[in-house]
Amino acid sequence: MVNSERNFIITTSLGARSNQHELAARISVETGIPYIARDTKTIGELKENWQPDGIVVVEPLRIVCIIGESEFFFHPAMAVIRIKEIKSGKNDQMIKAMDLCQGQCLLDCTLGLATDAIVASYIVGPEGFVLGIENSPLVASIVRVGLQKRYKKTGHAVLRAMNRITVLRGDHRVILQDLPDNSFEVVYFDPMFRVPRSKSSGINALRPLADHRPITQEVLAAALRIAKKRVVVKENRWGYELKKLGFDLIQGGANSSVRYGIKIKDG
Repeated sequence: MVNSERNFIITTSLGARSNQHELAARISVETGIPYIARDTKTIGELKENWQPDGIVVVEPLRIVCIIGESEFFFHPAMAVIRIKEIKSGKNDQMIKAMDLCQGQCLLDCTLGLATDAIVASYIVGPEGFVLGIENSPLVASIVRVGLQKRYKKTGHAVLRAMNRITVLRGDHRVILQDLPDNSFEVVYFDPMFRVPRSKSSGINALRPLADHRPITQEVLAAALRIAKKRVVVKENRWGYELKKLGFDLIQGGANSSVRYGIKIKDG
């Protein structure tokens, strides 16, 4: 459990069904966060009684994490929009930076809410493979469940792409050390920007659970060892971290708020 999750509780919505109780109990085991029976208590009463930093609520159709006045939950909406644009012939800057193709394997070292991983999984197709590493046990559990659900206005191809993603809970700095050489075509990092760039309450609610440690030269060297083709790192439009890490090849749309640093594997 990361430090920011130590004072959380898990509960269900009012009048929860047995499957909600079972899922809440399972997430409690996965994360080490205590499961508190909701009974007839309001969220306000739970906050008053337990004084938690955050409350995870297993609702009938989603899992919501409430932190202060903000909340986040898994939903593939942003990935769906990007995939529609790809299907209409538009370039996706991340896919362009990765040079990702059908049948390839991607290691996403900073899974988060899996938007990038879903888009990548759609591109590599059923013959490819996407593994997402997430340092937060809570985020990993919420996303793992969310990737297996069905959503309105989400086509079958996108749902299948979601279902194919494997979520691995852990610290990518440790996991990278154990992976074999040249085991993924592309290794990808999307570290949480230290300066918030989004007004989205969902993204800002996720921020306390994010891993804010910068990418180091040691991590980059491990990623290059594992990558067959390239390592890609996402940064803000100024790309200061990319320059510090020695990226010479930096791509991004002219009006985009982000840049992608690319290191192509020699040989």
